[in-house]
Amino acid sequence: MKSTSKIIISVIVGLLLLVGAFAFLNGWITASPKDTHPPCDQLPTVAEVTVALDNHENFAKEIEELGDGIKVEVGKPCPDNQERGLVLVRYESKSERNAINNLLTHSEGFGVPVHLEKR
Repeated sequence: MKSTSKIIISVIVGLLLLVGAFAFLNGWITASPKDTHPPCDQLPTVAEVTVALDNHENFAKEIEELGDGIKVEVGKPCPDNQERGLVLVRYESKSERNAINNLLTHSEGFGVPVHLEKR
């Protein structure tokens, strides 16, 4: 193989690696789900989650103020059991997710499971 061909192949491979790394870092490519929730039979009832969200209304507003695309609500992640729920925090960008994670890590939370979901 000529040295020119080796250089061209090396440049193409390098560019593909660079584009792949850029896509991964911006969330276009995901390795695996980052957020999970407890099994449905271990989740609190929707009524309990609603009370927890009402009791921590200021904390929910604080989370929503972290970004324009953030919404905090009662989520029902179990299609077979709509009586089980959790606090669902929806976000749009990686920076919003990081800000939410940071706040949740340094707080006492809602007292019920919280699940982050990208819109």
